[in-house]
Amino acid sequence: MPDQMKNKLQGDKSFRRNKLFYSIPGTGRDMAYSLFNYFLLTYVLYTRQLTTKQFAAVSVIMIVCRIWDGVNDPIMGGIVENTRTRFGKFKPWIFIGAVTNAIVLTVIFTNRTTDWAFVILFCFLYLIWDVTYTMNDIGYWSMLPSLTSKADQRDSITSLANFFAGMGTVFAAGLIPILTAGKLAIGGNTITAYAVVAVVISIVFVTGQIMVCIGVKEPHAATEKTDEKIGFIKMIKVIIHNDQLLWVTLIMLLVNLGGALLTAFGTNYLYLEFGYEGKNVTLFTAFYAAASGIISLIYPIMTKRFSRNQLAFMSLCASFVGYALFTLTGFTVSGQLKLWLYCGEAFVVGFGYALFYMVVTICLTNTIEYNEYKTGSRNEAVIFSLRPFMAKMSSSIQQVIVMAVYLVIGMTTITNGISNLERQANLKQITEEAKNAGVTTILAGAPSYITVTLRMVMAVLPLIFMTAAYVVMKKKTTIDEEEYQKMLTEIEARKEDGAPES
Repeated sequence: MPDQMKNKLQGDKSFRRNKLFYSIPGTGRDMAYSLFNYFLLTYVLYTRQLTTKQFAAVSVIMIVCRIWDGVNDPIMGGIVENTRTRFGKFKPWIFIGAVTNAIVLTVIFTNRTTDWAFVILFCFLYLIWDVTYTMNDIGYWSMLPSLTSKADQRDSITSLANFFAGMGTVFAAGLIPILTAGKLAIGGNTITAYAVVAVVISIVFVTGQIMVCIGVKEPHAATEKTDEKIGFIKMIKVIIHNDQLLWVTLIMLLVNLGGALLTAFGTNYLYLEFGYEGKNVTLFTAFYAAASGIISLIYPIMTKRFSRNQLAFMSLCASFVGYALFTLTGFTVSGQLKLWLYCGEAFVVGFGYALFYMVVTICLTNTIEYNEYKTGSRNEAVIFSLRPFMAKMSSSIQQVIVMAVYLVIGMTTITNGISNLERQANLKQITEEAKNAGVTTILAGAPSYITVTLRMVMAVLPLIFMTAAYVVMKKKTTIDEEEYQKMLTEIEARKEDGAPES
């Protein structure tokens, strides 16, 4: 067998191995992230009785910590770039971040503090969670571009990684609500249920990340030691001198906001519409999250027929249809049919969001080659650190919106009543049947304007953000499929000539 053919077969085998060992553990990562990012506020609202000041303090803590965590991402990216170990620059942070984050996650959902003592502990634990998850997140996603520079392989591994990450979201969205609220709650109350869920997810998270560290074999170029160090000033220069990176991160911020608000308000909205049953939330969010898994599977096929600009337009159209139908259904339909229509509409909205997010993820990945094309350096960790940075910036803005809406409509009046019943059930002061009856009475007495306000916020604001993202992408991004291939050809030519790439 010719050496060239043998090397190709070995390369293909190595890529397939990396593809599986890198992608599958993403399920545990996103289960842990989903528990914290999507269910933490629900956990707080339904296990603690908060005054208006305490709720505002918790919200401000979440906002400030998310902003700090976002700012910290590029710093962590620089640290990863400067890491020199025999295990490479990514794996040490993947492992350390996973283990420490799992410990913090468990403590957050199992402590029993109340009142201002809870607020103070919440602040400390939230900050530590941010720091530890950033270690793992930057290390994990920064590793992806180093595994291949071939466009088809990159699309393949990115889509599979997003598929399993999406499955983590699906599992979390499907299991957490139904196991923590209503008749199927573990232990018969929300407090016990979240403690058990947090422990199990933490174990899955750590196990998966150990699998990455052991199973993924990085190309030599990704693990070899170099003398180059990236200081803070150079790190900032890498970011601000990459104009395409800046535009793509803005698009990612807007897309994240467009996709987050439906589920951010979804749990409380569904409780108000259909009662305190986690199975309804499970159904709704599972339909929404399942769209992400489908997109991850069919995206490589879609790229063979459509350009990224066309795919972005398709995603915007899907979002408009989904949100318009969601609004119309809210005002015209009632009963069980309304829930099933909501689920279908959530799938359409989720399809649009997941497709747009996949497009933007590929665009962000391609700015690494753009950086190499312009400067001669790839700087994967610094560039990819802006992915979680934008996610956290959008999360902080989302929390501002959630806090403002809940304070205006007086949502804590409802949740405080329910959390008091959950506490009594946890302490065995009342039966589970008495708790459920009390919750039903509280929800039935909620003013109708609360439901209407939530419905409109869930539909109108996301459309504004998604439209803005599409407009920026259409007008400001230049790295299409043809331009990307031209850059790769030029980079390879420079390497073959032995000439400087800058």
